[in-house]
Amino acid sequence: MKKHNIRQIGQISELYAFASLPKTPDHEDFDMLYFSDLQRGAKKMLPPHRRSFFTIIFFEDQKSGQISINEKQHQNLTNAVLFQGQEHIFSFVRDDQVKGSILLFTPSFLLPHMTEIEFRFPFFSLLSQNLFHLSTKEQQEFSQILSVVHAEKQQKETVKYLVLALLEKCLSLYQTYSKEEKYVSRKYLLVRQFKQLVNNYFHTEKQVDFYATQLNVTANHLSEVIKSQTNKTAKRHIMDRVLLEAKNLLNYTDMDATEIAYALNFSEATHFNRFFKKETQTTPRIFRQQNR
Repeated sequence: MKKHNIRQIGQISELYAFASLPKTPDHEDFDMLYFSDLQRGAKKMLPPHRRSFFTIIFFEDQKSGQISINEKQHQNLTNAVLFQGQEHIFSFVRDDQVKGSILLFTPSFLLPHMTEIEFRFPFFSLLSQNLFHLSTKEQQEFSQILSVVHAEKQQKETVKYLVLALLEKCLSLYQTYSKEEKYVSRKYLLVRQFKQLVNNYFHTEKQVDFYATQLNVTANHLSEVIKSQTNKTAKRHIMDRVLLEAKNLLNYTDMDATEIAYALNFSEATHFNRFFKKETQTTPRIFRQQNR
């Protein structure tokens, strides 16, 4: 089997080496820097990769660059904040004049105060909204918090609480822009739990019955709730997640259709090809040619 060539970045220091950034993180599990720090020989373009840590990027102004997070591409970012989680495939082309800041931290950095980071802060999730455009007031508040984090970043214990405060502020933004209720209903909670399970098990489990059993509800009830709350069936959510991963593997790896079928637990490559063509009206081979 060919080697999967989506780079997995394990440590912040490894990311800096990958980006040719002549800098050492202030801490092994945390760092914050400004885009102006990237001008000293750092690469203007990074190919698709995943990170084993979390990233918050605040764009004060970026006019000509481009950020890609899975299939979504973002350009002309002004007063915007982007959240990258551990599942995202991320790449970028950096504008020379970009202004803003980058905050990076590993899951262990917030211990013992926080463990289930994506559950508490869903804006890091693969299936949630990950980018928000800020109002002038929100931008000012966000910038102020980041300035304090940067000023105190040598004091690890102090900055840990500051990052937690920043994440709570981000959660408020997420709730505002995602139009989520502060106190979620049982139906909404079921939807969120279902999506999290799909993200964990879609490689091997593609039947609604499996997820219903995990959630201790009937398949019919799960299907009814998911459809009423999202306007998509439970089965459609599962297939969309499988399709997203298939596209990622076609776009960002050299795996052939047989290898992708195996990775996504299709019994035969022909079954995967049939599924992909039904969903996209094109073959995996043509899709790859058109997107490279």
